[in-house]
Amino acid sequence: MSITAENIPLVNSWTEWGQLEHVMVGSAENMCYPDEEWIPLNRPRSDDMKSYVKLYTGIRPQARILKAQEQLQQLTDILEGEQIKVATINEVEKDINLLIERKRSYPIVTKLNDTNDNEENYKQIKILQKAKIKTCRPPKTIEEPKFDHYIKTPWFHNSYQYGLSCPRDMLITLGNTILEAPTAARCRYFESKYYRSVINDLWLNDTRVQWKQAPKPTCSSTMFDSDTEDKPLSAVNTSYFPLSGYKTPLNESEIAFDAADMMRMGKDIFYKRGMSANNKGLEWLRREFPHFRFHMVHFPQMNHIHLDVSLVPLRPPTAGSHGLILINQNFPPLKSELKIFLDNDWKPIWAPKAVTSLVTPVAMCSSNLNMNLLSLNENCVIIEECELPLYKLLEDELGFDVITCPLRILNEFGGGIHCGKRKMSVYSKRDFSAFETSFL
Repeated sequence: MSITAENIPLVNSWTEWGQLEHVMVGSAENMCYPDEEWIPLNRPRSDDMKSYVKLYTGIRPQARILKAQEQLQQLTDILEGEQIKVATINEVEKDINLLIERKRSYPIVTKLNDTNDNEENYKQIKILQKAKIKTCRPPKTIEEPKFDHYIKTPWFHNSYQYGLSCPRDMLITLGNTILEAPTAARCRYFESKYYRSVINDLWLNDTRVQWKQAPKPTCSSTMFDSDTEDKPLSAVNTSYFPLSGYKTPLNESEIAFDAADMMRMGKDIFYKRGMSANNKGLEWLRREFPHFRFHMVHFPQMNHIHLDVSLVPLRPPTAGSHGLILINQNFPPLKSELKIFLDNDWKPIWAPKAVTSLVTPVAMCSSNLNMNLLSLNENCVIIEECELPLYKLLEDELGFDVITCPLRILNEFGGGIHCGKRKMSVYSKRDFSAFETSFL
């Protein structure tokens, strides 16, 4: 049976750039600073952060949670809107006390000349059209999800969990299969369970939907090598990481990876080995999904977790143009592994550096999240609103429609725009045969 718009499965997502139809947006409600553990999560240590947080583990400040929720709601509104206004504005970033020029986007819900047009600090207003995208949020049970309760397994115990700000980290859609990742992070051990009511509804309503969970690791101390400390970036830059064979505290005793350690390009999926993903995880994926081709990628100057701030495919090659893929100039891949793109008509493009190296207070990530964008289709992307250099590259040089969203506060909850969502249904209205082919 050929795939058409009428009989397409409820869950059907093969690439990072296909036409987005249904997406889950994360939630910052009740999030906590988790316990210290082997999987490193960037956490604040500076004394000047004391005005924001009293302890570096435990419940997060409610004021910051509310601001993060407001920004996630803005992302939801933009996704659901059909007509988007983009305007240039100069505004002080209060958290870092820095004046930053930005592109502000918001959905038009009434008429084209709504009130913001007349504000003096707005200029260069642009109207964009896009398809309306269905969204959902992490489901609420009878009681609000709480992450400050003690958890214990036969192998470890934690006082605090993480939260639900980044669905992309724990769940990935491979074709018509929803996969729960076997995370090695103790604070995220039960995280995918909070999404199961949504997954269950999709699974019940379409017999073509597959639902899998990789073998759950113990997260015991035997999964981590005590003689391999988390090296600072300065040590990594002196070639420790590649010379050590890309060795991290995570060993090969059990299967482990996060969903965000992968990037999908049709039947070709790129997998980054690092702090949260090992070789054994890649081998399990290859056996479980033999119809996909999994490629290992290494980043000699990056021993951090996850892939989606390093290598971001924007659109595939066509008869008239190259495919486009963004590369992080701070963390480039090995030249030998970049060759696969060059040989298959993909053009690597250096992404500009972040507009500022300053991050929001108590940030649990680096400034490199400027590349953490969300593709709505092959010609439209959403980026953080203050990343003007990236906006100019995508809009002026590469011809994308660029929508912006303020999500810098989400950085301190561990993610960006791409982390804060999970694609559930994406397909190409232009060419359904793409599901049966490779983009490489």
